[in-house]
Amino acid sequence: PTNQVPNTMSGYRTLHRIQPPAGQGESPPPPSPIWRVRFSPCRSSSSQSAQEPSAATPSSSSLRLLAAGASDSIRCYSLTDRTNKDADTNDILDASAMSVECKESLVSKENYNNIVENNSNNSISDVGVVRSRATLGYAALDIARNYCGADTVAGNETVAASQLGGKVCLWVRLDPMLIEKGVTVADNAASTTVGDGSESMRYIQPHAEFTVNSATGTTLAIRPPSLANYYSKKDTDILVALGCANGAVVLCKTGILAARPGGENAGSSSTVVGDSSSSSGETIQIMSDSNPGEIVATVGGGHACVMSLAFHPTIPNCFAVGRKDGTIDIYSSAATDNYYHAGDLSFRRMHRLVHSSFPIRALAFSQPDGALLFAGDDDGKLYSYDASCNNERTNMSAPVKLVACALTAHKGWVMNLTPFPDGRRVATCGSDRSVRVWDCGMGLASSTPVHSFEGVHDGLVWGVDCGSVVGASVGGIGGERAGGDRLKLMSCGNDGVMQVFSCGE
Repeated sequence: PTNQVPNTMSGYRTLHRIQPPAGQGESPPPPSPIWRVRFSPCRSSSSQSAQEPSAATPSSSSLRLLAAGASDSIRCYSLTDRTNKDADTNDILDASAMSVECKESLVSKENYNNIVENNSNNSISDVGVVRSRATLGYAALDIARNYCGADTVAGNETVAASQLGGKVCLWVRLDPMLIEKGVTVADNAASTTVGDGSESMRYIQPHAEFTVNSATGTTLAIRPPSLANYYSKKDTDILVALGCANGAVVLCKTGILAARPGGENAGSSSTVVGDSSSSSGETIQIMSDSNPGEIVATVGGGHACVMSLAFHPTIPNCFAVGRKDGTIDIYSSAATDNYYHAGDLSFRRMHRLVHSSFPIRALAFSQPDGALLFAGDDDGKLYSYDASCNNERTNMSAPVKLVACALTAHKGWVMNLTPFPDGRRVATCGSDRSVRVWDCGMGLASSTPVHSFEGVHDGLVWGVDCGSVVGASVGGIGGERAGGDRLKLMSCGNDGVMQVFSCGE
């Protein structure tokens, strides 16, 4: 019959478009580019637990998203599905299906002091920007869950961001479960709220801030705190890795305590930093006695400039480096038998991959086990390397082999990529204004994406990330498949816009 419309809609679709904040004045400045977006791996409310959320209320919890770019603040968003619409219904495309709220901004100490000084008129538009100097923005952004216990959702959120020139800022967001229990923090960061009601904005200054003069500020990665059982007992700090123009990677102390089993760094002998089992009224300590910015290791100097960094999710002290000349170096700890070793942290290069001659801007290990290493270059190619032989080892001594290459992944630079948590897909974004989703198998070899979002931004698509409600299974390894509305893909671009996509199949 002519009145029947076949249901041919894909599970991949645009859900929401987040516009940049409106400019002020008769001639407002153009929107600031957004360079990086990251979904938080931590729960956004105390109601989220390690158990699977109820199928009747999949939208009761929200996704926490951070966006960094050319502005002087990192904006914190909360994304919530407003309805329980069927993923096959056409009205899921309606932007009203998602609620987006931004009530917090992370700022540097200098910017925070400027906001406090000019907060007398209680207006967001007047105090939110440092206007006396050029804005460097935040070129690199990373988030980690500071926890190493059995609870899959507990832990404080640690945010690290760097500016051009090597200035690094770090913030800690307390686990909502701890807030609900009334746990106090011995060394919490200052914050101030500007505006009233729906127009209010809370600005938070860093817990730690330092500058590494040799770092470019464009590449940064947090060493996974979840692998703390395998780090030296001498390493009490969360470490960040920064790329340098001379090809070196420097690992620095942040001054923030890393979670440790047995309560070595917590307020009592039975708790872990960020552990939801902490007792009511307990005081926990976030900061260590270390000097933030202290360099503990310098790795791989004398090579081409570092363009990208990625830590292995399961092998301790192992990371990959993408360089300007197209090479990819994989480094691992020099200790081969026992990671509870004495002495300084040291590394050695385990592999050098030389399949590209163009800058490697995009680099990441697959989730959750790091079986694959993905790399994207400025020639539009997307490479997939098999690193699964190393999954049972304590270093990367086993072979890492090229298994597939999408020769025309993008018509231009591959700007960024993000593996899906299901372990079977990876998303890329490029200078051709597109976002593409790839199957980790034959899809790469045939240069055929699972889905392609074309023309999603006006200009370069700088960043892309994938996330789901913490505690929800998204299929593949670790559980049964959840609905496509739980898994979200986010892109950001030169136009200051962020796009939200669904990732169901």
